[in-house]
Amino acid sequence: MDKDKFIRAIEINNKIEEYKDHKMTLENSNIKYGGGLIFTYNRMHNDVPLKEEIFGKNFFQLYMYALDSKIKELQKEFDEL
Repeated sequence: MDKDKFIRAIEINNKIEEYKDHKMTLENSNIKYGGGLIFTYNRMHNDVPLKEEIFGKNFFQLYMYALDSKIKELQKEFDEL
């Protein structure tokens, strides 16, 4: 493996680990039962409740599916290196 591929493999692996950690955090949270978002800007926090009629009942499942898809995509790219 040449140096460029090795560096790319490290970058992809780090991104995969970041997404897996994010997935684990989400799975361990109670967001799947509803909730809101907290936006942080310059140490100021704003809580924003999510409206189910806008984001839908399956928002969390769709987000997790997209996250799984991204992990699989990156894993495939990693394996091809």
